Amino acid sequence: MKVLVIGSDGMSPILVEKWMEKLPTLRKIKKEGILGKTIPPIPAQTPVAWTTFMTGVNPGKHGIFSFTTRKIGTYKRKINTPDKIKTKTLWKILSEHGKRVGVINVPMSKTENLNGFIIPGFLAKREGIPYPSRVREKLQKKFGIKRFIGDVEVEILQRVKEEPDKFFERVNEITDMQRDISLFLLEEEKWDFFMTVFMGTDRIQHFFWKNVDENHPEYERNEFTFKVEKYYKKMDKIISGFLKNIDLEETLFIFLSDHGFCPVHSEVLVNCLLHKQGFAKGGAEGNVDDKNSIAVAYEYGDIWLNLEGREPNGKIQVKEYNNVVQKIKEYLEKIEVDGQKVVKRVVTRDVYWGPYVDEAPDLIVFFNPGWQASRSKAKKYKDEKCIIRSEKWSGGHDGTHDPKDVPGILALLGSNVSSVLKIEVNLYDLAPTVLKALEVSVPSYIDGKPIWHGDTNFTT
Repeated sequence: MKVLVIGSDGMSPILVEKWMEKLPTLRKIKKEGILGKTIPPIPAQTPVAWTTFMTGVNPGKHGIFSFTTRKIGTYKRKINTPDKIKTKTLWKILSEHGKRVGVINVPMSKTENLNGFIIPGFLAKREGIPYPSRVREKLQKKFGIKRFIGDVEVEILQRVKEEPDKFFERVNEITDMQRDISLFLLEEEKWDFFMTVFMGTDRIQHFFWKNVDENHPEYERNEFTFKVEKYYKKMDKIISGFLKNIDLEETLFIFLSDHGFCPVHSEVLVNCLLHKQGFAKGGAEGNVDDKNSIAVAYEYGDIWLNLEGREPNGKIQVKEYNNVVQKIKEYLEKIEVDGQKVVKRVVTRDVYWGPYVDEAPDLIVFFNPGWQASRSKAKKYKDEKCIIRSEKWSGGHDGTHDPKDVPGILALLGSNVSSVLKIEVNLYDLAPTVLKALEVSVPSYIDGKPIWHGDTNFTT
């Protein structure tokens, strides 16, 4: 048995269902295999979600709670990279059991010694550099490249509003090249497990969700509606190309996304709200003062308390902790705009379990669809308004939203896969599913449960 996994970061089951008649490959999978949903972890962010997929555990065990984290014992923020993952990856476990692996462009993957090859993805220090060198040499000879590009450049992302056509053109160029490279290595390399993740759907939907979701208050059907639909058709055709290159009698095929999307029309300056209630204190240049605040928020709705004995300049005693948490929670959950609740709920780090829970934020704000935490003004403690119109983003998932409001897509096909009417699985269920399919024992610390048992029996 082999396992082939194709990822499409952020692909939405909402749009797949909407355009199903125009997506023949996914329609075929729905008929002959399984088409369902993945439930992302908390929060539903790309680095957290893919890390959960590749480790089979919740963030309390793998240690990635957001794009960034606060360095313990300080007020400093740092970007989370794959080096911060505390648990073995799926491909490392497979390699240790003699399985040949090939991994391309998975966010939060890194250069590591494997029984096979890896091209690290988004947020890796050596992103896009194939390892070992023999794979790099193959790609240089075949495609004339020394480095794999699997994501749109920052300078293009910064000018989407001014140059949308250039953005779509670049997304499609990168997707086409990744398709060709992935199919080439699929044929060239020996493998038991092969995986490649395309980033285009996520990048497109952050900017153009209002053009495809009729529930968006600013919905506008225009040329970009068709460009997004065209990209979904491209991905459907890419799936078909992979299926033509494998034998389904001996291969389990999995197609998935790490999360979906929901509308975004407004951004919330969480520190501005906290300042109004006296939790956040003002500092220089209108930014929040981490050291003298009771609580501060960061770019994705994560809130950190300034606790005595934990932070260098702690302002609340341990005995006050639960009371402060409850006050912030009750305050934020009551906020309304035009009769609509902005915050769905506020959760504590108790949603996690494992040895690294103490590294998680004290509070995580789940915004209702339509709102998300402001990134550009995340540090501002005062503004004309604490809730402003979103000028840049029209779709979101990571700012932070309830995982059940932004589920991902899941498709399975293979000789032993029988059609199931409905299936929803946690992302951490997929690593043990792959291990089970390849007859590798599932480590006892893994949180997920296999959904595929080597026959027609599925957990639904």
